[in-house]
Amino acid sequence: MMPNRALAQKGFTLLEVMVALAIFAVAAVALTKAGMSYVNAVEGIETRTLAHFVAMNEAANMTVTQAWLDGSAEHNVEEQGHRWQISTQAFPIATTASVRRVEIKVAPIVPATDKPGDTATVLVVFIHSPVG
Repeated sequence: MMPNRALAQKGFTLLEVMVALAIFAVAAVALTKAGMSYVNAVEGIETRTLAHFVAMNEAANMTVTQAWLDGSAEHNVEEQGHRWQISTQAFPIATTASVRRVEIKVAPIVPATDKPGDTATVLVVFIHSPVG
C-alpha cells in the first residue's frame, strides 16, 4: 500500500501564502491610513489651540494697553514658536458708545509661501473705552 499524499503534505501551498499576504497588506494599509488620520487631527487641534492662545494674548494686550480700535487692523507676531497673522475688526454697539465688539482672527503663516493660511480661530471680545 502507498501512503496517502494528502495526509503526508505539511505546510501551506503557495496560493494560501499569497492570500494570507494579501490580507495582511490590506490590513496594514488600513492601519497606516488610520494612523495618518490621527496624526493630522492632532496637528489640527494643536494649531487651533495655539492660535486661540495667540488671540487671547491679543485681547489681553488690547485691555492692558487700553487700545481703542476703530475699523480694522492687521499685523504679524511670533508666538508659541510659530508665526501668526492677527486680524482685528471693531464693531460699534448701537446701545452704548463706550463698548466695542472686537473680532480677533488668527491664521498661521505658512513658512513655504510666507503668507497666512486658513483662519485657525476667531475670538470675540468686548472692550470698554479707556476712561479719560
